[in-house]
Amino acid sequence: MEEVIDIEVNGEPLQYALQSLPQQFIEWQSQNRLKMFDLLAEQGAGAVKMQPAHIAIMATLSDGPFPVNLAARGLGLVPKAGYLEEFTSQFKAVQVETATEPLKTSLPRRVEVMRAFYADIVNFDEHLLGGLDIFEGQTAKNLLRDPRAALLYVGEAPSFPSYQFNGVITRVEKGDLYFEFLLAARELFAFDTFHIPQARYSFGYLFQAVEVKNKTPYPR
Repeated sequence: MEEVIDIEVNGEPLQYALQSLPQQFIEWQSQNRLKMFDLLAEQGAGAVKMQPAHIAIMATLSDGPFPVNLAARGLGLVPKAGYLEEFTSQFKAVQVETATEPLKTSLPRRVEVMRAFYADIVNFDEHLLGGLDIFEGQTAKNLLRDPRAALLYVGEAPSFPSYQFNGVITRVEKGDLYFEFLLAARELFAFDTFHIPQARYSFGYLFQAVEVKNKTPYPR
C-alpha cells in the first residue's frame, strides 16, 4: 500500500506519495562518511575541509518577486525507528565518557561509535533525512508557512554523485526521539575544527521525499 503524507498550504489540503531514497544515494552517504572517519583517524579533525554527503542546498518557498530561498543545511541519514534509542544512547554515553578529555585524545572513541552507525546500511531509515536548525532564519520562517522543500546534494570527483529530492519537512523538538538522536550525533563532534560551535539548537527537521531526481552527470 502506498504511503502518503497530508499537509496544508494556505488553507489548501495537499497529499503526496512518499518515495524511498535511492539505494545508490544511501550507499554514497555511507561510503562518504566512512572515508571522512578514516581521514579523522589518520590525520585528525583539522584534515576535514568538506562534507558533501552532509551539506545539501535546501530550497524553501516565500513571497516576493524571488520566492525561492536557498540555504546550505546539514542533513543526513537517520536510524530506523527501532534503532533510534540504541544509537542515541551510545552517542550520549561516549559524550559523557569523553567530556573531560582533550578533543584529540577522545577522537578515536567518538569516531568508532559513529562509524558503527554508518558502516551498515541496514541501520538507516530509507525514507528519512534529518538535521538541526541553527539559525532560525528565513528557512525556518518559510517552512512554518509551507513545509515543502527541495534538497540538492552534490558529491566529489570522479563520479560527482548528485541528487535532488523534493519533499516535505516535519519539525521535531526537544524530547522527540529523532531530535535527541540528531543532537547527540552533532554534539559528538560539536567542538572539532570542521564544525562552527553553536550555543543551542532549538529544533530539528525530518525530510520525507515525494519526488526523487538523480542528477549525477554522465558522458555523452
